[in-house]
Amino acid sequence: MKRVLIVEDKEENSYYLNALLSGHGYEVDTARHGAEALIKARHAPPGLVISDLLMPVMDGYTLLRHWKSDERLKKIPFVVYTATYTEPEDEQLALRLGADAFILKPAEPDQFIARLRAVESRQSAAVPPRQTKPVQDETGLLREYSETLIRKLEEKTLQLEESNRLLQRDVAARQLAEVALRESEERFRQLAESVDDVFWLSDLQHEQVIYVNPAYARIWGRSCEGLYASADDWLHGLHAEDQPRVRASLAAYATGSWNEIYRIVRPDGSVRWIRTSAYPVRDANGRVYRVAGVSRDITEYRRLEEQLRQAQKMEAIGRLAGGVAHDFNNLLSVILTYTSLALDELNPDEPIHADIAEVHRAGERAVALTRQLLAFSRQQVLASEVLDLRAIICDLEKMLCRLLGEDVELSVLTGHGPPESKVHVDPSQVAQIVMNLAVNARDAMPDGGKLTIEVRDVTLDAAYAAAHVGVTAGRYVLLAVTDTGVGMDAAVRERVFEPFFTTKEAGKGTGLGLSTVFGIVKQSRGHIQVYSEPGVGTVFKVYFPCTTRAAETASRVPTALVTLRGSETILLVEDDDQVRAMNCTVLRRNGYTVLDAPDGNGALRLSEGYGAPIHLLLTDVVMPRMSGRDLAQRLASTRPETQLLYISGYTESTIVHHGVLEPGVAFLQKPITPEALLRKVREVLTEPAANEPEAQ
Repeated sequence: MKRVLIVEDKEENSYYLNALLSGHGYEVDTARHGAEALIKARHAPPGLVISDLLMPVMDGYTLLRHWKSDERLKKIPFVVYTATYTEPEDEQLALRLGADAFILKPAEPDQFIARLRAVESRQSAAVPPRQTKPVQDETGLLREYSETLIRKLEEKTLQLEESNRLLQRDVAARQLAEVALRESEERFRQLAESVDDVFWLSDLQHEQVIYVNPAYARIWGRSCEGLYASADDWLHGLHAEDQPRVRASLAAYATGSWNEIYRIVRPDGSVRWIRTSAYPVRDANGRVYRVAGVSRDITEYRRLEEQLRQAQKMEAIGRLAGGVAHDFNNLLSVILTYTSLALDELNPDEPIHADIAEVHRAGERAVALTRQLLAFSRQQVLASEVLDLRAIICDLEKMLCRLLGEDVELSVLTGHGPPESKVHVDPSQVAQIVMNLAVNARDAMPDGGKLTIEVRDVTLDAAYAAAHVGVTAGRYVLLAVTDTGVGMDAAVRERVFEPFFTTKEAGKGTGLGLSTVFGIVKQSRGHIQVYSEPGVGTVFKVYFPCTTRAAETASRVPTALVTLRGSETILLVEDDDQVRAMNCTVLRRNGYTVLDAPDGNGALRLSEGYGAPIHLLLTDVVMPRMSGRDLAQRLASTRPETQLLYISGYTESTIVHHGVLEPGVAFLQKPITPEALLRKVREVLTEPAANEPEAQ
């Protein structure tokens, strides 16, 4: 096996030649430069030397000169293998110095081995070695060698300058990239630390979280380090009721698609609602190897949704209650009217007189209930005034003391607000609110306690309005009623304003008190909130919007009526047959001429065919095909002298705005007693100037 000495300063080139030659049966030794090669060769001459030219300590040309001048080494073939000295003159110099072959890098392995075999063949065939120049030409060789070195040095200098220029460009580009990277990392840090949502990245193979932003600590109340240490750390905060469901659903987590809504319990005991969505991160082969996720605290959303659902439920109940009250008002009008007529005809000593009187009293109690239903459903007529809420509360203080009894301490706080802090409300309805809340508070303090009623100005900002459905930001007057009673739990608070819901014993409450309060507040464009805890007490906060409208002048006092009878002609329009027949009977018995019709079209036909004056249009508001208001407007064009009186079981936007009666409109609300009907008709006919139809 022929021994080959490789002289190469680059380790990768030396490794390549070693592998190539070893694979072709050579024994390989290496040296890093010419000086080391001479030492090794003189100690153990090789059979062949392969040398680079550009090397440290001693270059290949110098090694070649020393090699060919050494008697022991000069017959050993010397092959130059270079990628630096590639010019023809470089090859000529090497050959003149005695090189047996000049091979340029990189050479194909087969060609390279073939060149070596050719060199070996020449040696085996006893071909005389290449003759070096005689000594007298040594100076010329040195000069040629020096020129070659200088030329290569110049080339290397130019290459170095170009490399330095490229390096500077690369360094500048790297610096720009580092600046861009730092800016990108800073933007990511700002984003990660500023957003309220939790987002994370987890490694599926190692089952660990590799990133989570600081929002995790803010929402979960647990450290990010704990989550890095254990990917299951967040599960320890799951609400006990949600644990089984959430843990069972985690089977889908490995697919990268996971969506859940659940509750967590923070270390301080507070409960938060969380919505989590996970997304797959795939590698180049499409395999899910990471999962990215976002968790959002939706506690406030859930609370607003619950408020909205409650508001929708109350609205639906209100519509139902209003419809029932309307139908009952028609029935009660018939009951009260005919029992009144019967009582007028009967002798008080007759046994049936007491029975009918009892029916009449039951009807009156039913009227009170239907009015509460109308209040809850926001369908009653409000006689609103611009007033100071503090004055109303002060006027009620003595009555409240008698109502509450001696074992309940009453405290009324009415700070002095600016003159413009007025509200536009119905004073009687506000009194009803206070009385209902006071009665509830008294019942919640069976062993006595303290009731505080406070009135003060407040401003509800946009944040409060956004957190409470149906509330508009602005200035309000707050009416707060606070007791030290037994309080309410969450389940009771949720239903506290529902009609017929009560926690009192059977027979001790109708369940309409707070629902009435709710309806009055809402119809007055106000807002009500309840705060309560078992064993602590309850506070109801009622917010009435401040008004800038001027206070109305004192209402005109009706002229005292001498009689309820009359002789005028009345056009009566009512779609309920029983109510229409009843009103016709009452009016005709008291001297009036009555033209009756079941709808607006029938009324217009009667008017067209009646040649005498019609003094009063008495019409229901809500009727099929044509409303009472439309009828009044059409009749006014042909009979402008006819006065107008509306009658209805509940209010509609056809005659009122938000349940408040428009100025100049005469209105009578069902259920109607004969006396109330006759009195209102007489008032309208006696004071025509106050009841002219609205100009359009």
